Amino acid sequence: MELKHALLTGFEPFGKPRPSDNRSWEAGKQLAGERIVVGDTSVLCHCFELPVSYNPVSELVPGLHCGESYSLVIHCGAGSDGKVEIEQLAHRTGYIKPGNGGDGDVPAGNRVPNYSTPDKLWTSVDVGDLRDALVAKGWSRVKASQDAGRYLCEFTYYTSLAEAQTTYPDRHLPPPKTLFVHVPPHTSDPYDDVELAEIVRDIVRHLIAQG
Repeated sequence: MELKHALLTGFEPFGKPRPSDNRSWEAGKQLAGERIVVGDTSVLCHCFELPVSYNPVSELVPGLHCGESYSLVIHCGAGSDGKVEIEQLAHRTGYIKPGNGGDGDVPAGNRVPNYSTPDKLWTSVDVGDLRDALVAKGWSRVKASQDAGRYLCEFTYYTSLAEAQTTYPDRHLPPPKTLFVHVPPHTSDPYDDVELAEIVRDIVRHLIAQG
């Protein structure tokens, strides 16, 4: 059986007042160390909690990419009520909302550092096809989105898309299929944490089955 690797991340709690948890990590951490079997392929899930702070993310995310040869990268973050949104693109600029570090926790120039890639990067994944496949499995509240929010979620997404386009070819590796998934912030609206974890599994299964 062929072994492939998936990088899965969620975020620490954020906001004022600071909640006790972040659903993106509560769902994602359930898959830590899990092997998802798709045909003759076994996908090992590597799960990490990310800080809601720009400079640490700009260092941590490239380091995670270098730590393994990933076939899939799926970042999750807290989004809007009542729906799961699969993001199609990310921007390099426009990051003015401070992270958990306070008013000074914004990136220099309000932009993702270290890359000469275009301002707008699109995922290579056919998000419409993925959404349709998830809806067919009963996940009717999954949507496609082109607005990832210009906060740590989109900042992280752009960083990973840029890593996929630049450092993987430099390492003579195929770029991973990279996605960002926004999950609803409130429990059971419309899915609980166990169901959100299953949606992530179904995303992994679909992407691996697509080759």
